[in-house]
Amino acid sequence: MIVFQSESFAQCYKESLENLMAKGLENRARSTVSRELLDVALVIEDPTQCLYDNQARSSQRKYIAAEFIWYYMGRKDVKFISNWAKFWESIQNSDGSANSAYGNLIFTEKNEYAFSQYQWAVQSLISDPNTRQAVMHFNTPAHQYNKNKDFVCTMYTNCHIRENRLYMTTFMRSNDAIWGTPTDVAFFCSLQMQMLEHLRNFYPDLQLGTYTHVANSYHVYDRHYELVERMLESDFVLIS
Repeated sequence: MIVFQSESFAQCYKESLENLMAKGLENRARSTVSRELLDVALVIEDPTQCLYDNQARSSQRKYIAAEFIWYYMGRKDVKFISNWAKFWESIQNSDGSANSAYGNLIFTEKNEYAFSQYQWAVQSLISDPNTRQAVMHFNTPAHQYNKNKDFVCTMYTNCHIRENRLYMTTFMRSNDAIWGTPTDVAFFCSLQMQMLEHLRNFYPDLQLGTYTHVANSYHVYDRHYELVERMLESDFVLIS
């Protein structure tokens, strides 16, 4: 495991991109060209510091805000989110839905016992603060079919309360360091903060722990090599 740990996402992200460009190996999955590192973890000590500014490419705040609305409403319609990113139209299902609508997966869809993924995780922590079962699944067997254009990248998120802190770790089978990582980290850090507020109804003194973002394949596509080089020429500044 290659670990990048810092107080803020800005610093973790910069170090991970430097390492990716210097040590990433060429991969040609699905007729693309990329540089790839296997089993990368970004450990953010303060999940409230999950956005950054950079002269070449900053956190995409308008898109992130739109994605937050889409996710937290539990929607899966591409019509809404494509107003901010047209690429969703290229991976939508025939009914206009997206498989990678994370909010729909964890807030809206429920199992046969009437639990959403988020409800299960929160209730598990309420029932037992020492639990190891507070997980939320994203990629499921339902996504395993031929010609699926939107094979969900996030596998699952695991939450723990230890030493009076709420920790969250997200496991990604694959993460595009440019288009995926900054928006994914922003959402999951916000999810951790929301969960903290819900749990404080039961554990008033609970504090925020680290957020860890694990990517089994952490990569940058060749079309973004020049962009990454320009990003690394500038500072990654924390957005407070």
